[in-house]
Amino acid sequence: MTKIALKKIIDSAADGNEFPFNRFFEDTFKTLLPKLSYLTKSEDSAKEVFMISMQKFWERFVINQEDLPHNSTGYIYMMCRNAWLLEKRQPWSAVILNENVTQDALKDTNYQIDTEINQGTTADDNLLKHKALSIAINQLCDKCKKLIEAELDSQIKLKDLQHDMGYSNYQALVQAKYNCKKRLIKKVYEVLINLKNNNVI
Repeated sequence: MTKIALKKIIDSAADGNEFPFNRFFEDTFKTLLPKLSYLTKSEDSAKEVFMISMQKFWERFVINQEDLPHNSTGYIYMMCRNAWLLEKRQPWSAVILNENVTQDALKDTNYQIDTEINQGTTADDNLLKHKALSIAINQLCDKCKKLIEAELDSQIKLKDLQHDMGYSNYQALVQAKYNCKKRLIKKVYEVLINLKNNNVI
């Protein structure tokens, strides 16, 4: 798809007509599914990685109106691949602690992010991060706790939680988990700043 054609889809979605974007979503998924299934070794994992990446794509280009990539399919595949590799390196904490959270993304919470937080090169930094993560998880609502903690257990498949947690479809469940992760990231940074300010190791 050309950049001009994608811009029309994005503009339409920004104006409230999501139908062209949904078609773009479906077509891109069909195109990438073989490669993503090969990468993740699971069609379910491929779907989850794709949906999470597309939610980020929506935020960046529909909501934040960033400059569009020249090759949207290749760009989305790289988003999926990076998300998958990050999760494989550190199954769940990497997604929480090493997410690229910018100052702009946190404006609504008025957090002042110290650059040292993003470095995390010492043993003390890592201990502090995990302490902050533990505290932040305990501050989540029960549903978010369940979704986040499910990532600790490789035996639990996200789709198995759909019925128990009352979600109408799998995409709604993935969206809920993504929203919970965003909430948790903000809480981690808030707790981390407090711990650093109080010199807690």
